[in-house]
Amino acid sequence: MAERPDDGRPRRRRQQQADRTRRQLLAAAGEVFERHGYQATTVRAITTRARTAHGTFYLYFENKEDVFCRLLEIVIVGELEDGSHTFLEAGPDRDRLAAAVGRFAAGFVRRAGLWRALLEGMLQSRAIRDLWLELRGRTVRRLADEVRAQQGRGLVRAVEPVALAQALTAMTEWYAFTQLALERPPAGESGSDGGPPGGEPGARLGTVVDTLADVWLHAVYGRANPG
Repeated sequence: MAERPDDGRPRRRRQQQADRTRRQLLAAAGEVFERHGYQATTVRAITTRARTAHGTFYLYFENKEDVFCRLLEIVIVGELEDGSHTFLEAGPDRDRLAAAVGRFAAGFVRRAGLWRALLEGMLQSRAIRDLWLELRGRTVRRLADEVRAQQGRGLVRAVEPVALAQALTAMTEWYAFTQLALERPPAGESGSDGGPPGGEPGARLGTVVDTLADVWLHAVYGRANPG
């Protein structure tokens, strides 16, 4: 009896199972990093959360640093790139600018723990720091390109595009991080930095969005005459 030719289905099933396991480990890692931070997270905690064998982790990732870098590419950088580089696409339309800022800022609320873990990880791992700077640089370059394009249309005042993109990106990230990803004072009490009261997360988010929209509007278009 002639043997059946291999139609590739067993290999595809193995690949599909491997993809599912990798996604399962990434999801579990995200939950553990978000809850415990970078330093306190262990591979054992990730595999326990994923309900996989400890050794299975090392079929997909080298170590804790490696899995965090993959999360950084998928989650945090994806949300950053989907957010801040779109701020100028609306031009000097405050409502559209505020909507874009709102989508970006909401990512800090959804992923507050991961943003805290990122700050912790950058201080401990050169690989995490270098990857973050490399990936973040893509957002800066895309924003700088939009600044140049709008300068060509006379919408944006004369300023060096890359420097403006770097400054606005850093300001946006850090302001959103300190207001939305770090612990805030109890409701009704102002922060020691003179910022807005703690209050409910929705109220803080609204304050952050309004403030960032106004800062971007005036920093980029304040000396322009958009007509």
